[in-house]
Amino acid sequence: MVNPLVPVLLLAALPQATHPLHSTLTAITWDSRTHTLQVAVRVFTQDLSDAVARGSVASPDSAACGYARAALTLRDRTGRSLALGRCTIERTGDVTWIRLEAPATDPTEYQLLNAFLFELFDDQVNVAQAKLRGRMRTMVFTRGDGPKPIA
Repeated sequence: MVNPLVPVLLLAALPQATHPLHSTLTAITWDSRTHTLQVAVRVFTQDLSDAVARGSVASPDSAACGYARAALTLRDRTGRSLALGRCTIERTGDVTWIRLEAPATDPTEYQLLNAFLFELFDDQVNVAQAKLRGRMRTMVFTRGDGPKPIA
């Protein structure tokens, strides 16, 4: 007679399947009241956990914010990076939203570089959409890409 737990234990011993899609979505909007760019990144929670686990001893939320600040770069026309300030984390199912803010005088003069998870996946694709002053711009980032204008 076969123990009914054997199939369960065998399944548990198999490597966990990962999702086949390696991508993030970033939404950028302008808050004219506070003169800030609002940046929201949607990333698969497991991918984010794998990225921040590489040497981080910080709390998960703090590590995720630190990772986002390192992976995202907003630059002005002179090449100076904007400080990505306030950061909040929201987990919904298998997805994590990371929200950041950057003070900005004119939302149309900046460039974005989104290098989320390039160190983990060769096929990583990051899509960014900027909605500024009624206009939408979509950018696609793959490994090796440089900064792209958000407007």
